[in-house]
Amino acid sequence: MAELAGPTVNLVIGVGAALAYFKFQRYRMWWAALALASSMMRLVIYALVTAAAIITDSAVRLLNDERYAAYLWGIPSLSLVALFAIPFAVVVWSVVPTSQGNFRWKVLHVIGLGLTMLIIGTVVSNVDPILFPNR
Repeated sequence: MAELAGPTVNLVIGVGAALAYFKFQRYRMWWAALALASSMMRLVIYALVTAAAIITDSAVRLLNDERYAAYLWGIPSLSLVALFAIPFAVVVWSVVPTSQGNFRWKVLHVIGLGLTMLIIGTVVSNVDPILFPNR
């Protein structure tokens, strides 16, 4: 199903980069950055979708791939969000504890990564209509 292509690709990249992070010493920080970026992008989207669903008391109006796929399959709208959030969180928490610093710094680091992913996602979504005006 096309609606699940985005999260699936992010998950494959995140898991693959996390495995490479633990297996190969060369470019270890690059693997960690790739694993975290891939996973944090989706986790930030899931946090926003969940917050919007709580605030509006409905996830039906949210334009999210996973929500739309759930709608097409006839299952509750946030089911796939919850299902995909688990492996993405595992990738993040498997890479983050190996970094330096105490627990507080690691949590702040994850929050900072989340904000960075939110900003990047916002910029990319605003640049897309400028680069491709005929779409």
